[in-house]
Amino acid sequence: MPTINPTALENDLLLRGVWEGLGTPECHITGGYVRDRLLGRESVDLDLVLPGNIEALTGPARRLAARLDTRAHILGRATKRVWRIECPEIKIELWPLGNLSLDDDIRRRDFSFNALFWQLPDGPFDDRVGGRKDLENGVIRALSRQNLEDDPVRLVRAPRFLAQLEGFTLDPQTVGWISSFAPAVANAPRERIGQELLKLLAAPGAADGLRSLLELGLFEPAAPAAARCDRDWIERNLLAAERLSGSAPHPVAASVRESGDSAGLALLFRAWGLPSHGRAQIAVMPPGPRLSSSMRWRQLMRLPQTSERSSITPGHRFLPLSRCPQPSNPTETGRPGGVCGGSGVKNSYGLTRCLRAKKSPAFWRSNPAPGSATP
Repeated sequence: MPTINPTALENDLLLRGVWEGLGTPECHITGGYVRDRLLGRESVDLDLVLPGNIEALTGPARRLAARLDTRAHILGRATKRVWRIECPEIKIELWPLGNLSLDDDIRRRDFSFNALFWQLPDGPFDDRVGGRKDLENGVIRALSRQNLEDDPVRLVRAPRFLAQLEGFTLDPQTVGWISSFAPAVANAPRERIGQELLKLLAAPGAADGLRSLLELGLFEPAAPAAARCDRDWIERNLLAAERLSGSAPHPVAASVRESGDSAGLALLFRAWGLPSHGRAQIAVMPPGPRLSSSMRWRQLMRLPQTSERSSITPGHRFLPLSRCPQPSNPTETGRPGGVCGGSGVKNSYGLTRCLRAKKSPAFWRSNPAPGSATP
């Protein structure tokens, strides 16, 4: 069970500073910041709800932006416009209630633990949907079927939370709702889907998140329209996601950290069958990691097609993923013994080095890893 710190928001100096910077108005904080602080996690994304329309929030928004030495700007359209104040250390969004009551705003949220409201500066909590109980029990529960149908991006958000929040499970009714609406993800905005997938791949439980995407029927609809998904391949290589996200030991962890989002994206692009940068553009990922990943995903084509898992102890220089037969043509991979090397054991040290953005596969082929077979 997750451990909850009920006093985390009472002693939050950041919240008090933001509230004073706004001019001490009536307002509530909700969403991911409340959830993460209760779980003892750090967060720098604040969603504040204030009465009035978007024009009424102009003064508080500009006042806070001036205090942070930045600018406030409006995002969105029509009734979904918000003020955003962003700087390197923090991102704040001011959501106007408009004609909605606080109860209306609470009940239109995606999941119960994101519908917890805390009145600034000293509380109390406003929990009308059982979000705190779900948080204590480690349950991800959608507030309603209609809320998921209204915004299909929320369907992908559930696996992302499974990847980010250790020990959490999906509520059975929520599983049924998500599975029934899964095809709608194909028509959701690619930018927002891409951001959810990036967060999932970067999370400690990336393998659990990918597995949930597959089980809920979201993996194919989340892919770009031109993709040819290789579901079997990603199922066989979920262990790689664990190693790339840091939840399982990796022999070259520094190399993975240096590659940033590129290594995880390469895994995803391989499963989607997006070999070129041009085709990967339709995934609407950040251009740098996208280019790096699409250049290197072909290295993943050399992974042995097996589901066997091998153990690894910290400090190993080579990562034995599986045994595989030797190719009949040793020159297929540019190195004797093919992708497995002379011993027949998969050496992912060279693979990970090929994923690094600053060196090309040709460079690493001419500089083999220590102990590997040499031409």
